[in-house]
Formats: sequence, C-alpha cells, structure tokens
Amino acid sequence: MVTGVSTTSGVGVTSMFAMEAAPGGPPAVTDIMVQKGGKAGIWMSGMAPSTDGSRLFVVTGNGQGHENKDTPASGRAPLSTLDEVVANLAVKNGKLSLQDYFEPYEYIGMDAGDRDLGSSGVALLDPSVFKGTNGVSRMAITIGKNGKAYVMNADNLGGFKLGPGATDNILQTIISPNAVFGGAGSYPLEGGYVYFTPVGSPTLAYKLGLDQNGSPLLSKVGQSADSSAGRVGVGVPTVTTYKGQAGTGIVWVTDVEAGLKAYKAVPDSSGNLVRITIPPTGGLNKFQRPAFGDGRLYVTDSNARLICMGSPVSIPLNCTGPVDFGDVTIGQTKTVKVQCTALIPITNINGIKIQDATFQASNSSLPQGSLKAGDQFSFPVTWNLTQASIHDATGASFGAVSPGVKTSSLVISTTNGVAQYSNSLPITLQGNEVSNAPFLSLSPQEVDFGGIVVGSPGAATGLDSAFIIANIGSSPLKILGYAYTGTETDDDDGGAMEYTNATASKEGYIIGKGFTSSDLPAVGSIIAAGQSLTVPMNFNADQVGNYQSIFNVWTNGGTKYILLTGSATTAPIAELAVETDEGGWDKNGVMDFGTVLAGTTETRRIRICNVGGSALLITKSKPPVDPELRAENPTLDLHEGQSIPPGECAYAPIDIAANPQPPNNPPHDVSNVWIFNTDDLTFGVHD
Repeated sequence: MVTGVSTTSGVGVTSMFAMEAAPGGPPAVTDIMVQKGGKAGIWMSGMAPSTDGSRLFVVTGNGQGHENKDTPASGRAPLSTLDEVVANLAVKNGKLSLQDYFEPYEYIGMDAGDRDLGSSGVALLDPSVFKGTNGVSRMAITIGKNGKAYVMNADNLGGFKLGPGATDNILQTIISPNAVFGGAGSYPLEGGYVYFTPVGSPTLAYKLGLDQNGSPLLSKVGQSADSSAGRVGVGVPTVTTYKGQAGTGIVWVTDVEAGLKAYKAVPDSSGNLVRITIPPTGGLNKFQRPAFGDGRLYVTDSNARLICMGSPVSIPLNCTGPVDFGDVTIGQTKTVKVQCTALIPITNINGIKIQDATFQASNSSLPQGSLKAGDQFSFPVTWNLTQASIHDATGASFGAVSPGVKTSSLVISTTNGVAQYSNSLPITLQGNEVSNAPFLSLSPQEVDFGGIVVGSPGAATGLDSAFIIANIGSSPLKILGYAYTGTETDDDDGGAMEYTNATASKEGYIIGKGFTSSDLPAVGSIIAAGQSLTVPMNFNADQVGNYQSIFNVWTNGGTKYILLTGSATTAPIAELAVETDEGGWDKNGVMDFGTVLAGTTETRRIRICNVGGSALLITKSKPPVDPELRAENPTLDLHEGQSIPPGECAYAPIDIAANPQPPNNPPHDVSNVWIFNTDDLTFGVHD
C-alpha cells in the first residue's frame, strides 16, 4: 500500500492506494495478528519510491490475485491485483491513482517461486543522457529476485504480455548472475553507465548505446574483481563526482561482510571496475546506501556504530583543475599551464608525481623556497603522444593502446608552514587521444549469457544481451564482414580456426551455435567517426550443454572479436528433509524433538538438497528466532538468496534450548515454523 501524508500540521493522511483489492484481490483480513504475506507488498529492500515530480514509481512483490491471468493487457487499463509490477502512480491534489504499469509475462511463475520483482526499487535515469533518438525520452530500470533487469520506457512501461510472441513490451531485459536486492545505480557522465550488484557476484557495469533504429540499449562493459557477500544485504550502488566533472565518478557499494567498497565509475580498457583503497569499515547494515554531505560520507555497521569518512582537513593550494588537453592526435604533443595559489604559508614545494607517463611535468618548473598565503605560480604539463601507438600491442603507449578519453592524476607534494593541512594536492589530467584513421572498438570483450533452463517459461524468449561496435578513430569505419567459430582448431590446417560466416535466419543473424542477433549492421555499413552502434543478441538452446562462440568483426579499422558463452540445463529440484533422533533424514517436514529436559539444549538439522540439473535458489527463508526454539545461525544458514549447486545440499542447525525451571513446574509445549520457498516451481511455500 502507498499512503500519502500531508506535510501540513493536523491534516494527516490524504490518500491510500492498495496494491491488491476487489474484484481480483483476495478477501480482506482485518485482524493484523493473523495477516500473512503475499499481498503485493512494497518493500524494495530499503530503496525509496522514485519520482520525477507528478509521478511516483514503486515495485511490488508476490501476490495472491492474478486478475490478468494469461491475457495481454494495456498498462493504462485498470488492474486490481498489482502483484509483481512496476507501478506508475499519478499524484494530483494529494491523491494517488494508477496511470501505467509493467508486469512480467511470467509473473504467475514468479509468485509461485517467491521471486519478488519488488526486491528492488525503480531507478529513474537522467533524461538528458539516458534516452533514444526514436522517441524514448525517459528510461527506468528495476531488477529483482528473479535476476532479470527490466529496462523500460518510463513514459510507457509496457503493460502485460504486449511484446513479440506475448512477451514483455520493454526496451531490454538483462540477465544477471543472481538475485538483486535494493536496485540499480547510474552515472550520467562519460556516455552513461548503470550498475547493480547481484548476491554473491561482482558489481556489474553497463554502458548506454543506441541500436540502428535509435533505441537505447545497455551493454555490459565491466565488473569488479571481487564479489559481494553470498547472502542478502548488499546496498544500492551509489555514484558521486567532484563537482559533476567527468573522470571523477566513484561507485560506492555497501556490503554486509566486506563493508564499504569504492570503484572508479568507468571500467578500464580490460573491463575492470578499478577498486579504490579506502579505510576498512567491517560489515555494514543490510540494504544501505552511504549518505553524503559537506565532503563527508556516513554509513552504519552491524554493531550500531555510525562511521564517518572524509578528505583530510584542508588543502594547502588552490590549482586549476581538471586540466583538459582537449583533442590530441597520435604522434603530437600539447602543453597546458596549471595555475596555483597558496592558501597557507608553505615551506617548500617538494615535487610532482604523475600516474601516466604520457603526461609530463618537471620539478624544475616549480617555485623554489617558501610561499606566503596568496602567492601564485604556474607550471607547464605536456601530453606527449609522439611515442604513442594505437596498435593493440604489449607495452604500446605506456599502457594506453587505443584512442579515446584518457585520464590521469598529478599530485603536488608540499611541506606546510601550518599544521593540520594536507601535504598533497591531487589534480585530474584529461584529454581525448585521437587517431586520424578509423579504429574499431568492440565492448565488452566477453558476454556470458548465464544459464537457461530447458523447457522453463523463460526459455520461450531466451536470454538477451548486447555489445557495442564503435569507431573511436577520426575517419569513417566500414564493416567488411562477420564470422564465428568455436574453440576447436583444424588440425589438418596447422591448427587454424575454422570460421563460418554470419547468416540470416528467421530468428535473426546466426552469430554462433545458440546465439543470434536481430539487428546486426549489414556488411558495408559505415560508422562515422566517434559514433557507435549497440547490437542486441539472444541466446537460446533446446538441448542441455555448454555453448560458446568467438564472434569476429572485420573492418577497415581493424579486426576484433567477442567471446560469447552460455549454458542450457534442466530445472532445479528442491528436496527438503529434517534430521531424526536416529541421525537419519525424514522428508515429511516435521521435526519432533520429543521431551527436552529443562536447562538442556538439543540440536537437529534441516537439509535442502538440489537433485535437479541447475543451481537452486532459496527465494524465501524466515527462520524461527524464539528464545527456546531457534535457528543457530538465522542470517547465515539457508538464507534468502543462497544458491545450492546441482547434486549438493545445504544445512541449518535448529536448537531446542529449554529454559531452567523451578521444581514441580509443569511441562510446556514449544513449536514454531521455518518458512521456505525456492525457484523450483513445483516446491511451493514450506513451513
């Protein structure tokens, strides 16, 4: 339910909007003591509702009413059972009304598997950047327990089953490695990026692009080297910049085990989100995003401590920055002067350090001796590309091997005449490295579609992804051809790869066994200097196995390839059992401890095994936490979001800790339930 409360004293509630109501919703239960879940609740793992002024966006979880059933419906039509939906609520004169919604085509299966869409909120992306040229002017994204990111047109969310083949009528579906709680973050600079962190997986980065029709598409371009905690609680990625300047973006992620983590917002040329060293915090509270203010950052940990981080005291110099060299052609140099003013008395300017060797400055150009507050000086910095090479060769360009925007940092070291001021001042250096020739760039270097369950509802549409073909040179890029190959070589031809040309089919262009593209640019297409195209891809298979393709693109600006991988498996099958007093296992789901003497503790275990062919995900887990009947490790064992590989089991101990009793006290019964569900659609809710 969404409730509107007036900010005017004494007015109170102005509007209430229920997510499930008559005629499609289940009968109302007025006694709060006997309420149960499954009423399309709004929880979103702590993420707040999103708004752009007159509209409010929320995401709901599992529901019991299915008014749409299996019949396609417009998002503008009334709907009384808003379970598993992204809802756009109009706000007018303090009143709420439904004006649009999106509901995944497999929402009934999501309800059955407890795979809440509403484990995340909606991220409304910056409309000045995240848009298309085909009429899409505002984008929204959500991603939930089912591990699917839904990229939507915020002005036309998509309704229900209005897409091709009665699937989703949205801009794009992205498959993540695992469930996501909290939502996605975004960075509107340097082309536009979106981030999210699945349970037990790296933080993933996607970049905005356009397909041939001008429709916006997100392509995976990087990920962190480290993974998040393997349990629920990772926060929403939050992005900050220094005064909105490109090249200064930082992605912040809170983790219930690793604590606060920070990455450079733009992945490096190898697709890595570069980790930034910060003081350790220890594990932080669930579903948290850092709070920022006045140059400081605030988080709370699981020990109820408030932690504050910030820049060290004050800086000794005020220097122009970032230093922008603009466009510099390979083989040339450009020099820019940096102007600085002393803010305090400085005993000595000790020297300069620069991270990237193509940016050069000399310590001899710095002032000698002491400076008074207010003294000014300047020194030249040169971007020297005379030794640079755009060839993808080891050691080329001091590590820079392709054209494009390059950034580095210059640090001035000082000895200060006043205490409690920083002894170093970082200055950002940036510029655009330009090639006069066309230059092909493909990103990402590898696309892993993940796994598809043969015969499942999701197998009807397969798994979607995309890659970017870009010309980062200064002359037109011409596409000469496409071909793909597996990893096998032809032993009769000296180990050479055997290529197959990409050919058209009813599903699109075949770019590998199991892989297709519905919108591959035609051979002979021209991509103008500085432009790019985002190419959609799909993986689908009807036979169990691992699939891979090395997809090659030939152009007059070079040849590059992308590795495509995916797998097809059978469905997971959950098997629940409880330990008996003889040490065996009983599948009836009832654990009877019998008589337990006061002041003693007895322990038995619950077991969930996966006897299916793909990983089993625990989608709901509500353990008992009573004083006398409790799970030993309620946040760790059989937790929500835990994945159980095929052929393996996961266990959780349960204790009866009988309280000490005075003599002649009558015995008493103790009972409780542990509520489970999994993504095995035949399993259902167990307690």
